[in-house]
Amino acid sequence: MRKLLMLLMCALLTVGQLWAQNRTIHGTVLDENGKPIERASVVVKGTKIGTSTEENGTFKLTVPPTAKYLVITALNFERREVFIEGKNEVEIKMNPLDSKLDEVVVVAYGTQKKNTVTGSQVSVKGAVVENKPFTSVDKALQGAVAGLQSAAASGAPGSSQAIRIRGIGSISASADPLWVIDGIPVNSGDVSRLTTTANLLSTLNPDDIEDITVLKDAASSSIYGSRAANGVILVTTKKGRPGATRFKFDAEVGQNSIAYKNSAYQPLTADQYGTITKEGLINAGQATPSNVDAIYNANFLSVFTYPSPVNTDWLSAVTRVGGQQQYNLSASGGNEKTTFFLSGGMFKQDGTTIATDFTRINGNARIENRATNKLTLGFTLNGGVTDQNTPLNGGAFGNPVLSAFFLLPTLSPYKPDGTLNYLTGDFPNASTYNTVAVAALDKRNLHGLSLRGSVYAEYKILDNLRFKTQYGVDYNTLEENQYNNPFYGDGQSSGGRAFAYYTRYTNWDWVNTLDFKQSLLRSGDLNLNLKVGYESQLSKGYFVSVQNSNFPPTTILTVPAIGATPKTASQTASDYAFVGAFSSADLNFKDKYIITGSFRNDGSSRFGLNRRYGNFWSIGGRWNIDRERFMQNIKFINQLVLRSSYGTNGNAGIGNYDALPLYGYGSNYIGNPGSAPSQAGNIDLTWEINKPFNVGLDVTILKNRVSFTIEYYKRNTTSLLLAAPVPPSTGFTSVTKNIGAMENKGVEFTLNVVPIQSRDFRWNLNFNIAANQNRITALVNNQDILSGVFIRRVGYDFQTYYARIYAGVDPANGDPLWYTDATKQATTNNYGAAQRALYQSASPKFFGGFGNSFRFKNFSFSANFYYNFGNYLRDTWGSYYNGAGFGGGFNKVQRIMKRWTTPGQITDIPKYVYGGNKSAQSFSTFYLFKGDFIRLRDIELGYDMPKSLLGKYHIGTMRFYVRGTNLWTWVADSNMPFDPEQGVSAQTNLEVFIPKTVTAGVNISF
Repeated sequence: MRKLLMLLMCALLTVGQLWAQNRTIHGTVLDENGKPIERASVVVKGTKIGTSTEENGTFKLTVPPTAKYLVITALNFERREVFIEGKNEVEIKMNPLDSKLDEVVVVAYGTQKKNTVTGSQVSVKGAVVENKPFTSVDKALQGAVAGLQSAAASGAPGSSQAIRIRGIGSISASADPLWVIDGIPVNSGDVSRLTTTANLLSTLNPDDIEDITVLKDAASSSIYGSRAANGVILVTTKKGRPGATRFKFDAEVGQNSIAYKNSAYQPLTADQYGTITKEGLINAGQATPSNVDAIYNANFLSVFTYPSPVNTDWLSAVTRVGGQQQYNLSASGGNEKTTFFLSGGMFKQDGTTIATDFTRINGNARIENRATNKLTLGFTLNGGVTDQNTPLNGGAFGNPVLSAFFLLPTLSPYKPDGTLNYLTGDFPNASTYNTVAVAALDKRNLHGLSLRGSVYAEYKILDNLRFKTQYGVDYNTLEENQYNNPFYGDGQSSGGRAFAYYTRYTNWDWVNTLDFKQSLLRSGDLNLNLKVGYESQLSKGYFVSVQNSNFPPTTILTVPAIGATPKTASQTASDYAFVGAFSSADLNFKDKYIITGSFRNDGSSRFGLNRRYGNFWSIGGRWNIDRERFMQNIKFINQLVLRSSYGTNGNAGIGNYDALPLYGYGSNYIGNPGSAPSQAGNIDLTWEINKPFNVGLDVTILKNRVSFTIEYYKRNTTSLLLAAPVPPSTGFTSVTKNIGAMENKGVEFTLNVVPIQSRDFRWNLNFNIAANQNRITALVNNQDILSGVFIRRVGYDFQTYYARIYAGVDPANGDPLWYTDATKQATTNNYGAAQRALYQSASPKFFGGFGNSFRFKNFSFSANFYYNFGNYLRDTWGSYYNGAGFGGGFNKVQRIMKRWTTPGQITDIPKYVYGGNKSAQSFSTFYLFKGDFIRLRDIELGYDMPKSLLGKYHIGTMRFYVRGTNLWTWVADSNMPFDPEQGVSAQTNLEVFIPKTVTAGVNISF
């Protein structure tokens, strides 16, 4: 027994001695400029003992007595081995990775070494979009990528953003890119049916994004087949890394107001309105100088106002300075087996007009587990709920923006006792509504829910053969509600009314891929990467709507079920499916010559039975010229690459049943109910075909301090969907066919420069520009298509205006003049005698962004601009507030005060005639304005607290900042009436004003 005890004591002493020999290494990992590197992996060489660095670059690791080296790796930095024998503290500086050799980027269905990419694709790091005061990621991309145009049609919080990549490639089908989040194609854009706007991407928190990759050409995107014609945007959310759990908290508060105002388009005061109205009545022959005051007082003043004078600025009455706030909290970490990232956030923004706001609560989870050495399992889930209040837009009387310009300044939103002014006799029903009252009495909101998740498994069959399967779901619901009170406005005539719309989109996607890598030569100089896969997608839409009227005399009971009189109720569904088999391959010789190719066979339920399947392909090449022997002595060139690609992809962005012949019920036949054909259908209908060519040159010089890329592209789109005439005997006038063709071509240039770089100071400069030229190359029988104010003509831009050309004002009598034809040789004051002519385009000739960022010790400053040149925009509603007297019962804007008043006067504003002056209100180039502008997209000043101070409180990093967005806008045309960014559709629709914001925030990690 004594021997056994002695043996146990010896064993314990030995273990204790060995444990005592273990030691803890404290260290800091820094980049070449002394900045901390977060989440760098620190592992004892030859073991699995390791950790990762905190946000301040520090780490703590207990190592065995045999440990001699640490291996440090970090994204975009070279691997380092550090000798630690006899050391307890180390400071490790990492060298930046040679981007030509090892940097990995996100590509379609996976990742790829950057130096083997043949296509045109741009990566935007998550830092560019996180913590920005935008409701969705699509807004944050503005000016960040050459060739990507991002513009807001509305400034309403939560509204959708129009994104175009390398121009517009279709006349009637969708021009939106495909969004893929964590490998799953998702629904995007505006899917509202009752409210004015609802952006599905607004439920995704930009703070959760790790990387955004924009695919622009065939080599990068054609593997997505029939959905890739308008480009593809890949979004990768953040994931955890091995190491201690790291927490990050962000908070931001601020306010917003209208970003762009033109003093020439401020509403008239009461006195100004009285002056021009009296003048207009005299010019129209409805009054004389002797009786005009009496007529004006009787019809425009005394009936509508209270005894005290009223001078209401309706623009101020319906707009406001709104509040804004956001908070985000995340936790991430794990070990060598399992990593996790969890986050939650809240975002709230008031709109620039009354009754407009947006609130989002979101969460994100990503977990990955190495179940065995061969099997990896993963799970992703991100989602959010939104609550959004939106006003009416356009010509709706309840639109606050319309009332800002239309309502007479002689009307007051409130009575003298402070109550709302809306009763008959107090506020004229013939005018637009008192939108201050409408905002208080009506409801118009949207509740949204989005869930995007996937489960995946990857199995390493062999060292060079991997299989991955991923099943994902994109689930979205929208509940839209509108209540119009029974006292005033749209609901008054029906005793109050309520609408409820329910929309549900469910999208399932299953992707299976097999990746094979093989060196074809013993030397390892020739390598083949091969991927094959199969994808199936099913999307289901479900829609319910109901309307009731006759509500109790209260504004509390607002749901449709309360209404005594049912109006309408409907329930519909709309589904579609895709299926595709695809493959890609790249052949790499010495990292010098790379050839890539892809092929996909796609099927879609949206197209005709005879043309439901199609083939799409691409081929690309890359020459890393800098790796040639003759380049080795040219030291100032670090990278020189020539790339080119060509291929085909498709556009399936049409209705789910456009190819089918349809019947509608409700028709009468000899007094009996029956059905009749409602859509001819076309069993030969298929997708539009896009054939993009791209060639690019990438250059990096002066020790990677200067880099630029220049690319030329040309995308020919054929089989455009157009309405072709058919004999009347068919019962239809036209049927949709694949007939038209279009071409987009252009040049893109991107520049990044580091003019100054030292330990304490760094200056980065960036610039990008894109020039695009669009023209139609084929139409049905090459006949013109008139579409509102546009003309589609072979050889011309898709968005070419077709208008009478305004020639100014006749100095002799103040009449408006138009040129008789496009030669501009003669003028006329007869609007009908002037011919319409092709005039400019709504498409910009070039656009882009530029910016500077500076860091001095703990201070940082950045400013980024966005610009747009070469397009013209239409003021859709200008005829009412600037139409030479048309719509005399509505208010006008300050520009009207420059009207013609005396013979010989030179001005471009005609004589003011109550009711209108010779059709001056009719559309002509008078209502078109240059869309050129430069905008300070965002500006930020930040300060990082010293690490020495934070360490005492166990805080990793703490950063304070102030930020502004859209603070300054330069507009070329002094008469531009509205924010030029809102003219993405070429014309304004009196939408909520785009905001400028000022916020302050803090980022803390621990």
